Amino acid sequence: MLRDFFRKYGWNYIPGAIFLVLSTWIQTRAPIVLGNAIELFAGSDYAAFAHEAWRTLTIAVGVFFTRIAWRYFIIGTSREMEIYLRDRLFWHLEFLPIRFYSENRSGDLMAYAINDVGAVRMTFGMVMAQSLTAITSIGFSVNEMAAGVHPQLTLFALLPVPVAIFFIIFIGQSVQVKFRRVQELFSQLSGHVQENINGMRVLKAFAMEKQQYEHYQQESGEMRTANLRLSYTSALLSPAIQTVFGLSYAIGLVYGGHLVADGAISLGDYVAFNSYLTMIVAPVTSIGRIVNMLQRGLASLKRLNALMVQPELPPFDRKEDGVPIRGGIEARHLSYSHPDNGQVALEDVSFTLAPGQKLGIAGKTGSGKSTLVLLITKLLEAPEGQLFIDGRDIRSVPAASLRKAIGYVPQDGFLFNTTIEENIAFYTGASHEAVEAAAAQAGLSTDLRAMPLGLKTICGEHGNHLSGGQRQRVSLARAFVRDPSILLLDDTLSAVDTRTEASILENLHGELAGRTAIIISHRLSALVEADEILFMENGRVVERGTHEALVALGGRYAEMWNQQKEKEHATA
Repeated sequence: MLRDFFRKYGWNYIPGAIFLVLSTWIQTRAPIVLGNAIELFAGSDYAAFAHEAWRTLTIAVGVFFTRIAWRYFIIGTSREMEIYLRDRLFWHLEFLPIRFYSENRSGDLMAYAINDVGAVRMTFGMVMAQSLTAITSIGFSVNEMAAGVHPQLTLFALLPVPVAIFFIIFIGQSVQVKFRRVQELFSQLSGHVQENINGMRVLKAFAMEKQQYEHYQQESGEMRTANLRLSYTSALLSPAIQTVFGLSYAIGLVYGGHLVADGAISLGDYVAFNSYLTMIVAPVTSIGRIVNMLQRGLASLKRLNALMVQPELPPFDRKEDGVPIRGGIEARHLSYSHPDNGQVALEDVSFTLAPGQKLGIAGKTGSGKSTLVLLITKLLEAPEGQLFIDGRDIRSVPAASLRKAIGYVPQDGFLFNTTIEENIAFYTGASHEAVEAAAAQAGLSTDLRAMPLGLKTICGEHGNHLSGGQRQRVSLARAFVRDPSILLLDDTLSAVDTRTEASILENLHGELAGRTAIIISHRLSALVEADEILFMENGRVVERGTHEALVALGGRYAEMWNQQKEKEHATA
């Protein structure tokens, strides 16, 4: 997943590492200067002491500039990685098949973009910097302690360090397991919150606030427990390491003091030795934090890699092939079963639509009507040799070319949290006049005049500032403004009243002239002008013909037509 990133930006870590090592080396000069200064001050050589003081200032300035440099290269590059990962993740999510989203909760996907990307960024930023700092600090300090002060004292003082490393490895493994559990619970909690926000109207309508709150408390309690367990385990590292180094200080104090008393080392050397020992404590202690963050980052990287191997739409489907779509649609004994559960959605469906013809589809819920539309839009993959566009197998037609030629109006009428005008234009670059015309064709003009801001009215999240009928009509206008060759209407008028429906249908007949259209509707009045109507049950076509022929047939279509007419007369 990160291979392309390192090819482009990986070189930035090289100067970053050089400046970091240089910064660490400069810092290791300080104990030597301090030891010299103490001996010079004790010997009343104040001129030489002042020189050492200037060396201390030079060291501070050197550390200042080299630290800025390595942070610019290493931390800056990790931020570039964060942007790269989020871009890759969003791109990947955009091109995953629809079935993926029916199998994964949105809260889980949000956790990938927020927590996991951040953890990986820390791994290749601060974790990398702290790791290199720890290695170089320990290396330079031990070298100065052994070569410049006393090798035997160094050996004895560092004897407890392997015990600290054992604690780091042992506790670090436990941290990784517990952090993975925290991430899983975060995804679960995020998904629950999002579902409740999206379904708030339903929750309130059924007075389920208390039950959902109790459910949330239970999940939140599990999240708290998992975080506390992670914190408790992580908190063990620093005290364990400090205890180990307490032994090192004790050895240094006893044995080092004995060496000073015997004249084997000077007081300045002893001060420098303790300063180096202190410099080792910090990086070794930070190894605990490094391991924590590294384990978290590796766990997050595994999660991201697992997501990124999910198969995207093939590149073939993402580019237009330049072949114009005229609008001919043909199904030849089309059958389709859902791959996740094997349930049959369509069985032996056949029809032929020449460019500009209209097909009406009616039937009860679950009869396969919407599945047919999803196959035509390539949101579901049709079997080979059963569905054709302009005589071409739909599998050989790039999805980008096909969808650009289609105006699709789903039943739910999803809207974005922006203005009505921007929802209708929907990144097509349509002019204000074109948006107004499309809104009028969709029967929105009266509603817009009643809104103080008109087309500038904010729709709200999922369009919840508008009524169901208004959302459907905004979606219909969005399809009109594309000027598509094929128009697919999936029960578009289900949420509007009869009078509004009649007005929309009158406009719709004019808008459909010269376009291929498939109109799915429970209201049969929307299908009257269709060239052919299919009445479906359990995925099969049980009746077909024009409106007049089906009414005359006296079958299921005629029964539904008569029921709807009686209901209209009763409410008139």
